[in-house]
Amino acid sequence: MISTPSRLQSLRLAVALCALLAAGCSRQSADEDAAGSTNAEVTLTSVVRADISETLSLNGTAAALPNEDVHVSALVPGLIVELSVAEGDRVRAGQLVAKLDNHSYRSQLQQAEAGEQQAKASFENAQLSRTRDEDLLTRGIVARKELEDARTQESVAAAALKQAEATLELAKLQVARCDIVSPLDGAVAKRFVSVGEQVDGTAAQPIVEVTNLQEVEFLGNAPAMYLAKMHPGEPVVVTSESAPGKKFAGRVEAISPAVDPATGVGLVRIRVPNPNGLLRTGIFLNADIAVETHVRALTVPAEAIYRDRAGQPRVFVVQQDSATAVVVKLGIETKDSVELADGGVKEGDRVILAGGYGLADLSKIQTKSQPNP
Repeated sequence: MISTPSRLQSLRLAVALCALLAAGCSRQSADEDAAGSTNAEVTLTSVVRADISETLSLNGTAAALPNEDVHVSALVPGLIVELSVAEGDRVRAGQLVAKLDNHSYRSQLQQAEAGEQQAKASFENAQLSRTRDEDLLTRGIVARKELEDARTQESVAAAALKQAEATLELAKLQVARCDIVSPLDGAVAKRFVSVGEQVDGTAAQPIVEVTNLQEVEFLGNAPAMYLAKMHPGEPVVVTSESAPGKKFAGRVEAISPAVDPATGVGLVRIRVPNPNGLLRTGIFLNADIAVETHVRALTVPAEAIYRDRAGQPRVFVVQQDSATAVVVKLGIETKDSVELADGGVKEGDRVILAGGYGLADLSKIQTKSQPNP
C-alpha cells in the first residue's frame, strides 16, 4: 500500500505540471495573437492615364552618308611633290590637298600648243586658197577642179585644227589634274601616301580619304513584323556609349523593301544630324523607335505588377487597410510602365507598388509611404 505522505507528494507534482502546461499554452496563444495582429507594410501608387509607347531598339555602326565619304585619288600617274593635309584637318570643296610633279605634262602642253598654232595657220591658208580659187573661177581663169581641190584642202585643214585643239585641251587637263583637290567639304579621315611616293593615277591607289560628318547614318536590322509599323521621317532617339549622357534626335531615312529569308529581318536606315561632330564613323549607335503608341492609357509602374503561381498578372487594389488581388490584362510594357488593357481597375485606384509579394488575395496591409505616382 502507498503511504499518505507519498500520495500527497504525487498530487502536488500533478498540480504543478498542469500549471506549467497552462502557462505554456497561454504564452503560445498570446504569441499567435500578436503575430496575427501584424499587417504587411507596403508602398502605394496610383493608376494614372498616360501615353505609352512600344519601342524597338536598333543598333549599328555609324557611317558617313552615301557620297559623303570619298577616297581621293590622282587621275594621272606621277610623283607626289606636295601633300598639305593630314588626319583631322578640315577641308573645303575644291581645296588643294596634294600636287604631282607636272614637268612632263607641261612639256606635252607646250607641244600641243605648237601643234594647235600650226593647224590653225594651215586652216587659214586653206581658207585663203579656196576664196582665191572661187574668185578666179568666176573670171574663168581656173578650172572647177582646182576650186574643188581647194575646198577639200580646207576641209582637211579644218579637221586637223579640231584635232589639234582637242589635243591641246587634253594636255591642259592633264596639267590641271596634277593638282588634287577635295571634292567635298569635310575632314581628312586618313592619309594613304606621303611626299615622294609614286602614284599610278587609278582608284586602286588613293591619296586621302575625306569624310563629311554633318550627318551620319547606320543600318539596323528590324524583325519583319515591325517593318510595317515604321515610316520614313519618323523621329527616333539615338544614343552612343561614345557620348555618354547625350541624346541625338534622328529620323528613319529609309526602310528596305526586302526581308532576309534566313533571318527574318529587314534593314532600316537611321540618319542622325551631327553638327557638333560628336559622332564619328565606326562608333556604335543605338536608336529607340516607337512602333506603337497608345494615348491616355491606364498605366501603373512596372513594379506594381505581381504574378500568381499560374503566371497571371495582377495588381493589389487598396481600400483603407485591405488589399484585394485583381487579375489584369497587360498591354504595352516598358521598363518603367505597364499598360492595363483590361481588368477591374480604374483611373485613380491606389495599388501596391512594393511589398505585395506573398500576400493572399485579400490581405490586411499597413501603408508605409505613398510616393507621388
